[in-house]
Amino acid sequence: MNLPEGIRDLLPVDLIRQEKLRRLVLNTFNSWGYQTVLPPSLESLKTLEKGRPKLVKEAFKVVDVDGQLLALRPDLTMPIARLAATRLSSLERPLRLCYAAVVFRQNKNADSHREIYQAGIELIGSSSKDKPYSLERTNKANLECLSILLETLDQLQIADYKIVLTHTDLWRYAGEIFHRVEKHLEMDLSAEIDAVLQKGDFLEYQKVINKIEERCKRSFTCPSELKTLFDSSKNESPLNYLKKACFQLTGKPDEVLAYLDSDSDLYNELSTIIALEEIFGPEKFFIDFTLRPDRKFYTGLYFEVIVPSRGQSIGAGGRYNNLISCFGGSEPAIGFSLHIEALLKHSQNPIIKQPFDKKKCVNISCEDTSKQGLIERIKESRDLRKNVEVVVLD
Repeated sequence: MNLPEGIRDLLPVDLIRQEKLRRLVLNTFNSWGYQTVLPPSLESLKTLEKGRPKLVKEAFKVVDVDGQLLALRPDLTMPIARLAATRLSSLERPLRLCYAAVVFRQNKNADSHREIYQAGIELIGSSSKDKPYSLERTNKANLECLSILLETLDQLQIADYKIVLTHTDLWRYAGEIFHRVEKHLEMDLSAEIDAVLQKGDFLEYQKVINKIEERCKRSFTCPSELKTLFDSSKNESPLNYLKKACFQLTGKPDEVLAYLDSDSDLYNELSTIIALEEIFGPEKFFIDFTLRPDRKFYTGLYFEVIVPSRGQSIGAGGRYNNLISCFGGSEPAIGFSLHIEALLKHSQNPIIKQPFDKKKCVNISCEDTSKQGLIERIKESRDLRKNVEVVVLD
């Protein structure tokens, strides 16, 4: 009988490798002071709607005996946020929590898993109550989160990866450029600007620029000075400056940082993260203005772990300062999740690649199948297991 699309059996060899990787990852998290939690597999659908409404469509929904709508958890950040705001609300901050568990999602693609094994961390409450926002504390939390991510990837010996960064303020930066152009054109572009910034859509961004260029071409009856300002043949024209913003906000970190205002919080936050390359090695990061996080969920930094050779994302994370307030008081938070199956594909760690060592296995022959003979072999196997990893009765 065929299984439903996106559902599969895990064989012993799969589970052995998975468990070895899980232990390695959780040991790394634990070594930074993170404690493991496991939220329930089922959540109230109302709780999901409150915390992560975008995931409601992807959730498997069930009805309990009382007629209440429940959902198999499609995410672990939301239930951990609920836990932090309720049962863990009295604990000292920051909370350092981690997990390794399955989430369930409705995926339309036949080759996509519906049971997704994730491992990740959540750092909650990293600012003091009297200072809800502090750039210094934000930088500290960002560095801690990304250091754990980089260390985990190093432990797994994943050779080819990039951490692609973006920030919601990059879109605000683009918005400022829009308004400069709007001022020079003496045109009301607010509708186009607001629409593209709310969507955070790179293609829409380009379309709006093209519309502005068309308006410039139709405005050639305006004074020659304004025409010169928006002559697209001139590299220094404001319109070309707007066009280049698409690309100058995407690229190697030093190039993007050179384009930003060095006195801004955005520059400070991104440059502090890039400084981690002094510890973990060069070319770990890439800044991408076109990366599109869920703008209703993420409130600042967002990042994805990409394996360029495969074009595959193996994890993602970011800052979600508004989520805890859905269940209690407002608290800043940041975290990430990694896809266990993707990590298994890319890990070069020999401990994980060699799941079962036959040299550590001892076989005991049970030629005497009488009651006493079998009892003796069981006794022998119990004694052997004190020093041998695996003992098999043949």
